[in-house]
Amino acid sequence: MSNNNPYFDRGPAPAQPGGIGTQRGDGAPPWHAHSRGGGRGRGGGRGGRGGGGDNFNWHGGGGGRGGGGRGPWDAGGRGGFPGGEASNSMAAPGAGLPAASPSLDFSPPAAAAALPPAVRRAVDSYVARFAPLVQMELDEERRQVEERLRVWPLPRLRSEGLVLVGLRATRRGSYLGKAIVRLTAEEGGELPFHRFTSGTLVTLCRTNPLTERSSEGLVLDRSRWEVRLVMEQPPRGLNEGVWRLDKGVNITTYQRMAQAMQALYKDPDAAASSSRPAGAAEDDGGEGEEEDAGEGDGPGAQAYGGRGRGGYGRGGRGGRGRGGDRRRRRRQDEEEEDELPPGSYLADVLLAAAPAATAAAAAAAAPLMGPAALQWAAAHIAEPTDPRVEDPQMGLNMSQVRATALAMRHRVVLLQGPPGTGKTTTITRFIHHLKTNMRHSAAILACAQSNVAVDNLLEGLVDLGLRAVRVGQPVKVRESLRDATLDARILAHPGLEAIENMQTQLRDMRARLPSLRGRDRGLGHRDVSLMGRRVREMRSEMMADILKGADVICSTCVGAGGDQLQDLSFPLVVLDEGSQCCEPEALIPLVKGCRHAVLVGDHCQLPPVVQSERAAAGGLGRSLFERLMTAGVPASMLQVQYRMHPLLSCFPSARFYGGRLVDGVTAQQRPPPPLPLPGAGAQAAGSRAGESGAEAEVEAGPLMFVDVPEGREEVSRGGSKSNRAEALVVAGMVRHMLAAGMSPADIGIVTPYIAQVQLLSNLLMPLVPAGGPPLEVSSVDGYQGREKEVMVFSTVRANPSASLGFLEDWRRLNVAITRPRRALILVGNADTLRRGDAAAAAAAVGTSGSGSGSGFGSGQAAGSGSGSGSGLGPGPAVGSGGHWSSYMAWLEGLQGGVVVRGGAAGLSRLGWRLS
Repeated sequence: MSNNNPYFDRGPAPAQPGGIGTQRGDGAPPWHAHSRGGGRGRGGGRGGRGGGGDNFNWHGGGGGRGGGGRGPWDAGGRGGFPGGEASNSMAAPGAGLPAASPSLDFSPPAAAAALPPAVRRAVDSYVARFAPLVQMELDEERRQVEERLRVWPLPRLRSEGLVLVGLRATRRGSYLGKAIVRLTAEEGGELPFHRFTSGTLVTLCRTNPLTERSSEGLVLDRSRWEVRLVMEQPPRGLNEGVWRLDKGVNITTYQRMAQAMQALYKDPDAAASSSRPAGAAEDDGGEGEEEDAGEGDGPGAQAYGGRGRGGYGRGGRGGRGRGGDRRRRRRQDEEEEDELPPGSYLADVLLAAAPAATAAAAAAAAPLMGPAALQWAAAHIAEPTDPRVEDPQMGLNMSQVRATALAMRHRVVLLQGPPGTGKTTTITRFIHHLKTNMRHSAAILACAQSNVAVDNLLEGLVDLGLRAVRVGQPVKVRESLRDATLDARILAHPGLEAIENMQTQLRDMRARLPSLRGRDRGLGHRDVSLMGRRVREMRSEMMADILKGADVICSTCVGAGGDQLQDLSFPLVVLDEGSQCCEPEALIPLVKGCRHAVLVGDHCQLPPVVQSERAAAGGLGRSLFERLMTAGVPASMLQVQYRMHPLLSCFPSARFYGGRLVDGVTAQQRPPPPLPLPGAGAQAAGSRAGESGAEAEVEAGPLMFVDVPEGREEVSRGGSKSNRAEALVVAGMVRHMLAAGMSPADIGIVTPYIAQVQLLSNLLMPLVPAGGPPLEVSSVDGYQGREKEVMVFSTVRANPSASLGFLEDWRRLNVAITRPRRALILVGNADTLRRGDAAAAAAAVGTSGSGSGSGFGSGQAAGSGSGSGSGLGPGPAVGSGGHWSSYMAWLEGLQGGVVVRGGAAGLSRLGWRLS
């Protein structure tokens, strides 16, 4: 298909289908290659029957309509996928891996036919760009899991923390209607290193998930001695023998991205006029309802690509027939289209062909704000002064008030929040302002990419007195906030008892069915179906009642596409961590009838995590936030940081934010901890607005670099890197901190490489008192958005060629050095970092930033042409050279000697007790 939308001219697009299939779906691209059946018309018609069989980790049924599809890029369409029988929201036990990755459905819904030709072409071009990228990413994640299970020996899986074996299992109560399973080491004692954290999707089996039946669950929590799972249905014989726990693959994210792209074809006005009541559920295709069971002849006959409950496809007895009649197919098409989100009123912003058109569409007046709100917003944008006397008490600083005003003024707004500038505070006060002062009546959808960020939003909203409801898996919600989850509200709802009584009756009726014969059996099936439908209706009504009374609905981006919010529209969407979402993921909340969007993020920190190199090169690694920032969409930067000691913010402010990041805390408010850190007295050239280059006295106590020249990086079997000499120094320093009375909860350790995370975890685990707060060791990427009183950063890289690998990424450096509040301790090889890839690092960001120093411009605010352009301290200008070489020069130039030479020996001379 020709690509006539200029937005998609960035780099070579992935290979597109070779033509429109007319026989056997011969235009099908690789991501639908396993769909079966003939084709007719554009992209092939409805194909033949799909296969049956079991699957591992991939939900949904086998069989179904193969070869279908309504778009030239999706000739494979709703293809069948060799799979097992579907369940509700967790997979039924299955055996073995599928022969091919599950094929996602990107085919246009019937509503696409009503779009104006120009809009249809724009959506076609957008989907053609991103559909193969999303499929590539799913294929890569699935490939990695399959490779690990097929190729890696068990010792390697264990050393990488991807499996636990020899586990004893016991059932320990229930959690919101699901079983809690406690896993402990067979011989007792502590569990070895592993990477199973709260919310991780896992599989439980005896010895090998490739060859035996396995059951899925989610990690509820963990300690040094146990891992607790939440499971829909624990396996039989749970208390007998030993078990194996593996990390699984969750395709829900990818399916919901595909649905979001399909929803771009829908007119949200038309969708709103035909929407079902909130929470309405479709028929489950139970016994006695073969017309709903699908077209295949195997178990779970609804196609994998179909969108059943939970996004996994519907189970059912399956209908034979010869493709079914047109009425049934039409009904299935209508049901599937109803299950798509309603679409977005912001399609002109999302799909505009040129950046100027994108910016103009976004800058239009916000459609939900009344005249008073727009007048208030315009006044505070035009005159960015301190809050006025007549203003409501919002508790925000000047830049936060201006950001709030901008968010109220335009249809789409970007709020850039550098580290510690109060993004969560600004978002929650903005929502509170709309609800209390501007009388905004509709429920607001507040989303973020991660569960941690959603919890932070939820906590802030609840503290402000708003009625906030958290949707999604309760197991992934912070324990102190679980009473605000939809599941918890359902359990407390007065209508629950009536539903439970009907469910008891339903179970009894089903139990009697096998004893019935003839006409009585048919009537019994009918009664079961009718009562089951009524139970679903009552449950939906109860859910709608809870959601209808909420001021704010909180969820992850992926969670916004779940069944719980399926039939709801949200005119106003606030999206935190917008710069960490790949664009199709950010679409999920935006296609739920969104008219007004506020995206919050920071494109100067780490971008979305993309595992497929091809998908990243194709554009999946660039966030919607960054793309809109580059296009010139209205944006505002929060400028006052409240996290770090002023010395710690000097370099990132000048290097990455054009000198516009100022301090809202003093050195006295962030005193260094009582540790033998280098003395005070360092001078730092003014990098703050208003200092005009004058030298300002800044305490050097919160900063130290420990040079470990004897360390050498080692490559693990998984390709990751570690540095044992550095790890031993870090362990010794943490031992000293704990002996000095510091709490493990106040210490964070980060490193770029998972092998170093594992090594440090093994060394530090024995140092933490039993039953006390945990000591967190994480990758840099996993710590974005977090903070601690003291941070220790092990850089790992140490080699004669001074190669830094992905450590040279300026955004990773920015994240790593902006996590601490009171002290930052870096441990590394000074020579490698000083010499390492300076030219490559400079080229990665460019040699010039925004002329105004705003941090916007091209989306890369770290150039040497930043607004202030001033150096820090007696070292070279912060804006020259590579980022690590500049940082090392700045550190070495600070007065007070923040660089400690000689590793452990140098620390001992300073007063550290490492053993």
